[in-house]
Amino acid sequence: MLESNVLANHADKQPTKERILDAAEGLFAERGFDATSLRLITAAAGVSLAAVNYHFHSKDDLIRAVMSRRIAPLNQRRLELLTEQLSAARDGPPALEGVIRAFITPVVMLRKDSRGADLGRLIGRTYVEPSGVGQRTFFDLMREIARPFTEAFRRALPGVPQAELLWKLHFAIGVVAHTLAGTGHLTTMAGGACDPSDAEGIIERMVAFIAAGMRAPIPARTNRS
Repeated sequence: MLESNVLANHADKQPTKERILDAAEGLFAERGFDATSLRLITAAAGVSLAAVNYHFHSKDDLIRAVMSRRIAPLNQRRLELLTEQLSAARDGPPALEGVIRAFITPVVMLRKDSRGADLGRLIGRTYVEPSGVGQRTFFDLMREIARPFTEAFRRALPGVPQAELLWKLHFAIGVVAHTLAGTGHLTTMAGGACDPSDAEGIIERMVAFIAAGMRAPIPARTNRS
C-alpha cells in the first residue's frame, strides 16, 4: 500500500515538516485531495495530528504548501527557457515549437525524478478531479507564467484572433494535463508498445502534436466575434 511505502521511504532523521509534505504529496496524487484525510497523512508520515496542525494549521494550508513546493520551481524554469527562446528570436516572432517546449519540458522531465510521477499525477488531478483549494492554488501559481507565455504564443502565431488563441492554449494545456494524469491508461491500452518513462520522446511527440493543433486553421463554423 502507498502508506506503507511512504513510511518505508522516510528515515527518522528527515525533518517532520518534509515527511508530512512528502506523505501528503504521494497520497494526494494517489487518492485525490478530497479523498485524502489528515488521518491517512499522519499515518503515512509517522507523525501526530498535532504535528500537522503545528506546521500547516489546516488541510487547506497543507495542500497549498504541497503545490507551491513543487510548482513554483517548475514555473521558474519555464520562464528561464522562455526567456532563452525570446532572446534567440530578438525582435521577431519566437519559434512556436520553442515556446511549447519551454512550457512542457520542465514538467515532463519530472519523469526522471524519483518523485516526478507523484507530481505529474498531482498536477493532472487539478484538471480531471478538481478540488476547490487544490484547483485555486494551482491557478494562483500559474498566473505567474500565464501572461508571458500567452504573449509569446501571440507573437509566435501572428494573425490569430485573441479568442481563438485562447482556445488553442486551452486545448494545448489539456494535452499536457491528460499526459500527466493518464499514464496508467496509456500503459494499459498500449500493452507495452509505448514507454511512458521516455521523457524526451514524450516531449518531442507533444511538441509536434501541440504545434500542429495550434497551426490548424480556424474552423469556418465558429463564432469569431
